[in-house]
Amino acid sequence: MRTFAGDLYLLVAAYGLALPVSYARLPVLGQGAFVAVGAFGTLLLAAHGTPLLIAVATAAAIAAVSGYLMGFAATRLAGASLALATWAVAWLAYVVLVQFPRVSGGSQGLTHASPARLLSASLGLTVTLHPWVHVLVAGGISVLMAAVLCHSASGPWGLDWAALRTGPTLADSLGVPVQRRRRALLAASGALGAIGGAGTAILIGVAAPADYSPLLSLQLFVAVLIGGTANWWGPMVGVALLAALPSTADNLASAMGVDALRVRAVLTAALLVLALVLRRPAADVLRRLTARWRRPPAVTYDDTETAAQADVPRGATVLQLEGVEARYAGVIALSDVDVSVRAGEVHALVGPNGSGKSTVLRVATGVLAPSRGRVTMSNGRPAPRAGAAAPCVAAGVVRTIQHTALLGDLTAGVQTAVGARARERVAFAGLRHLIASPTARELTRSRQRVAAGALTAVGLHQLAAQPADRLDSADQRLLQMARALATGAPALLLDEPAAGMAATDRRRLAEVLRRLAGDGYGVLFVEHDMALVGTVADRVTVLDAGRVIASGSFAEIQQDAAVRAAYLGEVAEEREPTDS
Repeated sequence: MRTFAGDLYLLVAAYGLALPVSYARLPVLGQGAFVAVGAFGTLLLAAHGTPLLIAVATAAAIAAVSGYLMGFAATRLAGASLALATWAVAWLAYVVLVQFPRVSGGSQGLTHASPARLLSASLGLTVTLHPWVHVLVAGGISVLMAAVLCHSASGPWGLDWAALRTGPTLADSLGVPVQRRRRALLAASGALGAIGGAGTAILIGVAAPADYSPLLSLQLFVAVLIGGTANWWGPMVGVALLAALPSTADNLASAMGVDALRVRAVLTAALLVLALVLRRPAADVLRRLTARWRRPPAVTYDDTETAAQADVPRGATVLQLEGVEARYAGVIALSDVDVSVRAGEVHALVGPNGSGKSTVLRVATGVLAPSRGRVTMSNGRPAPRAGAAAPCVAAGVVRTIQHTALLGDLTAGVQTAVGARARERVAFAGLRHLIASPTARELTRSRQRVAAGALTAVGLHQLAAQPADRLDSADQRLLQMARALATGAPALLLDEPAAGMAATDRRRLAEVLRRLAGDGYGVLFVEHDMALVGTVADRVTVLDAGRVIASGSFAEIQQDAAVRAAYLGEVAEEREPTDS
């Protein structure tokens, strides 16, 4: 019973680690440090007379704050750099425990009476924490976490996490506050890790430094990887394998005549390699096996659903760049650029490769701060402080990224609902969804209507229940537009939306662009296909070497000598009449 309770507390810590690793794709290798904070923090506080429950809560709070602070490092680090940094945190915690006996109790560790007792003088109640009580506590927390993750998948948290898993750039472009979400997940991860550590220390009555070496962090990471990505049951599978590791290692060590700890380390490393190699094919197999138990699409509607309409007066300026200059590492990428987007207008931004078109979009959406000039949104409001696109999405400007990016195998309807999250202004929406409050139900219905309208606007209304990875490339590009449209931003910035489309698909795209302008949106799109530009653009701005060299109708820029020389010369000559 004691061993089973210990495994359940390990499962609690694994659920904590799954939040950043599986749900936000952050390679965190420092969970063992949070477990150690919970174990030693609880026993130190209890030794100084702090009631046991308060000691556990305090240790969990300290770990949560530490995890939140680690989130700031995650804003600057990614991939292997973040993994190494968090691995260093695990080592640092271990070194502190070994080198400072006052904190850790030395090699013997800190001890606590076992079984522990909870005393309540006011209630006259004494509860002895027998192993079966620990099983109930740890099992209850684990079941609660599984239920939260399962239920959250179709709610606000799950939608934001789906964007985070795909990548911070895409999530940011859809209005997800990436850094806030990451910090929240790491804080929750730290708290759960500390609770798991505190429970184990109270269960066995001792916390020794040797039990909290960096190997523990690696084992928990392996358990999460084995469990797969964003599965509520994933940590259970991983911890079940870890639970079998000690006995397996001991038997091998006994047979081979070597140290059991070394065998455990080797087996853990082997599991890590297998998890990395087999993760994708195993995930595909599990996805097919569990497809029948999946939740239905979060977006439902009928064929009478109407397309979204922009809530701005036609002709109003929804985006304005004035005298903008931008630099990359001291090199001027844009110089004195003026670009405006008006509601009900399709505005094409063209120019040779390297002329600064994508830089204009980055400045307009707040990803890159201009070194000079100003950017204003609807009603002349100054653009939010540059550094992330999410504030600009909330202010009314959204951009699709250049390459096709899907939110895994989620349906087209669910993926569009991720964009619809950007317009929601209800506090604690995720918690409200967990308790199924009336406000949460109304938010869900509103999100469904918004997503359905966005899909209708781009002609994908009949494919809402289709997994996005099964759509053809043209529909996937249109889905990107639907996600952006669902954010409610009146200014739509599209980076090469026709890339990879065949001629028939480009005609569909042209119809969609004109329809969006007819619905009152201001569209600024970067494009190399001059035939498409000539078909749909009300206005064209031409860039060359970071400067605007012409702006006007397509017919006007065709006749401009500078444009002909820089970019359109051959195209313009082909369109000129020739003598028969």
